[in-house]
Amino acid sequence: MLKELSKIFSLLLAIIFSTTGYLASLTITALVASEVMPSQLFVGVPNAITVGGALIGAKMIGYLSSKISMLTSLIGAYLVGGVGGFLLFQSILYDSSILILLGALILGVGQAATLQTRYFASFIVHKKYKNMALSTAVWFSAFGSVFGPTAVGLFSPFFLDIYNSDLIVGYILAFTGMISAGTVLFIFTDRKSGLREKNKIKTKNEKLIRVSGEINLSMILVINHAIMVLIMSATPLHLRDIGESIGAVGNIISVHTLGMFFFAPIIGKIVDVIGVQKTALIGSLLVLLSCILTLFYTSIFFLGLGLFFLGLGWNFTFISISSAISFFSTKYSSDLNIRSDMYVFAGSAFTHLILGFSYFNLGYRTIASLGILITLWLVFKTQRLDQSIEAS
Repeated sequence: MLKELSKIFSLLLAIIFSTTGYLASLTITALVASEVMPSQLFVGVPNAITVGGALIGAKMIGYLSSKISMLTSLIGAYLVGGVGGFLLFQSILYDSSILILLGALILGVGQAATLQTRYFASFIVHKKYKNMALSTAVWFSAFGSVFGPTAVGLFSPFFLDIYNSDLIVGYILAFTGMISAGTVLFIFTDRKSGLREKNKIKTKNEKLIRVSGEINLSMILVINHAIMVLIMSATPLHLRDIGESIGAVGNIISVHTLGMFFFAPIIGKIVDVIGVQKTALIGSLLVLLSCILTLFYTSIFFLGLGLFFLGLGWNFTFISISSAISFFSTKYSSDLNIRSDMYVFAGSAFTHLILGFSYFNLGYRTIASLGILITLWLVFKTQRLDQSIEAS
């Protein structure tokens, strides 16, 4: 097992740095957008643009990984993402809506690399350890995803004195995180690593898109991710409106991202024991619970608890469905892993685009109510997930 983990060591380091940068950026972008965008209704646009960049990044990674190597595709995407972080930093200095949109777009390329890392980790280990590698890669995201938002709160007073902004630290972390991710991959990837090989894609087997009859694995990922993104992205705006500090925002998002990533190795084992369908169903039920807590919360503690269960439920569904996608991608030499993430990015982009309208016209608790309705549909669909996945 340790031998297999050593194969993905550089990937795990890269994940820590990239998630630190991306989550720090995500924590403050809606708040920055409310200051530099021409209307409050556009606060979700920069994050939507980031997801658009991730769509481009996923396509770029798919092409480069099949033509040159998986390692080259990841390093290139992370370095491009670093450029995006630098432009976002400049957007605050110059109070520029153009720079925040351009920076957000380019940062998304780096985020695509972060998400594809879980699949590449599972591709280069022995088939016996694929779920372990995938869940470990997700688990290592916990370090960066907790440190990123927390660091925003911790270091914001320091950078406030230097740049007259308590938000700019998020973009400094985005720049350094993405550049560091590419650097550690370049330095620490073994010469004989499978990452230095091409990602062999023989066919785009469309049957894989519907491996569970009427239920599309990618669709479950899309809905699961969209619910999480909408509530998570609205939370910083809500906390600001009720008078909470940027430190409180960072703490709540840290608790949320702890749920998203910390228990990943345990969830990977659960998938091995009870299967994809039951694990995904547990995830959907936890997301439903989180929406209920978020709707009826009476204190910041219960709001934080709701956000924690939101992340945890997302994690159950994310890992279980990703493990199935990894299996089919490897078995049939398909690019299903690339395409499924592209669908997720498209759904996430739409969610961010409607964030401003949803929050400022409907309100935070109405968003939670919508989350309950959508999650009930997700529970129903996940419950009917075809057992052919388990048989495979």
